[in-house]
Amino acid sequence: METECFTWEELEKLAYVLKAVAHPNRLKIICLLSKNGEMSVSDICDRMGCSQALISHHLTDMQAKGILLIRREGRNAFYCMASDHVTEAMRCMMKCTK
Repeated sequence: METECFTWEELEKLAYVLKAVAHPNRLKIICLLSKNGEMSVSDICDRMGCSQALISHHLTDMQAKGILLIRREGRNAFYCMASDHVTEAMRCMMKCTK
């Protein structure tokens, strides 16, 4: 009888994604993109009041880990969520904090 709810490989994938989003700025970026769809780096910076270097670092890392998608148009980069799974997981986790 199976007593574990996830395989080891599944737990490794979950830990990988959780580590990738485990920062308030990254969670805020995810919220912004989930609400607004595709956004430019400068729009995200304006909304968050953070430097472009900091935001670009977070965006690049989350894109490399498959959480975000990027579209380039000339010198501009536009980001969006790769799927709504991370946002759904965030909603579930918020229920645990109440």
